[in-house]
Amino acid sequence: MNERKTIVAMDLGSYRISVLVAELNDSGPSRVLGLGTVPSEGIRKGLVVGFEPALDSVHRAVEEAERSSGMSIQRVFAGVTGDHFRAIPSEGVHAKDGGKREISPEDVDQVIRVARSLQLPAGFRIQHTLPIDFILDNRSGIRDPVGMDGARLQAEVLLLLGEIAVLDNATKLIEKAGLGVEALVFSPLATGLAALQEAEREEGVILLDIGAGCTELLVIRGGAARHAEVLPLGGANVTRDLSIGLNISMQDAERLKLDHVSLAGQVDGETRIPIRQVGREEERFVTAATLRSIVEPRVQETLELAWQRAQISESARRQATGVVVCGGGALLPGLTEFASQLFERPVRLAAPLISEGLTAELQDPRYTPLVGLLHYGYRRMGRRRSEPAGGSGIGANLRGWLKSIGKKAGK
Repeated sequence: MNERKTIVAMDLGSYRISVLVAELNDSGPSRVLGLGTVPSEGIRKGLVVGFEPALDSVHRAVEEAERSSGMSIQRVFAGVTGDHFRAIPSEGVHAKDGGKREISPEDVDQVIRVARSLQLPAGFRIQHTLPIDFILDNRSGIRDPVGMDGARLQAEVLLLLGEIAVLDNATKLIEKAGLGVEALVFSPLATGLAALQEAEREEGVILLDIGAGCTELLVIRGGAARHAEVLPLGGANVTRDLSIGLNISMQDAERLKLDHVSLAGQVDGETRIPIRQVGREEERFVTAATLRSIVEPRVQETLELAWQRAQISESARRQATGVVVCGGGALLPGLTEFASQLFERPVRLAAPLISEGLTAELQDPRYTPLVGLLHYGYRRMGRRRSEPAGGSGIGANLRGWLKSIGKKAGK
């Protein structure tokens, strides 16, 4: 954090790299000072695949953010993703010693430490520890046991594991750009802070962030994350299908997708849209029905796979569970209506709910993870108890943070 009480978020996306600088006050990020966003080179499906091109993209995004904010950026909270992330449920038990029965913060830290002590797959580390439930003397449903009396404390948690080499490469990329890393944050957690309403998190919600290279999945119920996953399918797959199917450039395919494809209702099969095929000079035409016939199967495949993977969590199978979508891929016209019919439940398109000081540009589904990173960072810096050594996750206060965000967003 800089002297002016600022915070900086960086989203390492497959389509764009964005850097956001905001001013802090006592209640959180209060005013946007600068934004830098450039096309992402060298990053595919959340992984660094070309170090030098990725480094150049980071440099340019940071320089743009520094110009627009008039500040020198030193450290960032960086959002990372990729299908290497794994979610593993775990449990811990801690028995009180002696005559003292009041649960202390150290007792909570100890039971979380036990839950984190399982043997990990080779090459992975715990990136986040997300409490699901605390059980005190067989009384479940306890959100924060500190100050309560009891002899036996249990914790149910969700451990988010990341591949060490992938995470280290992301850290190296940022540090080579001359910046310090406050934390690497699993992007769906940040997205949830900015996208979800309190009632959704309590009653149950499936969050789908459909990016260019990946679709991120987060299942929350009772204020706690129950499952998280990243699928290696996104909006770029739809664009690529159009490019290959019509023999047009990726740029033209992206334009066609956003300007002429709709998944809502019936399409006019007679509407003719001009295209310019690769290697041909003359203009050709394609119907809206043909475009939809190419796009719809890929979108359906992505949504059905996300739905199938969400069912790993019992919470996602409850009929009350809603669905929220965001990200650039969710901007495809008619996608929410199409998804609602597919899932047989309401689907909402989310943009950042926490809008204090946000420009119109940032009130866009594509920037939801970036805005969420600001609020993640604020709460990470301000929480009273840190999580056990070895992880960089939200820790035992995640539920309280989510609840406070929901109340603020609902004003």
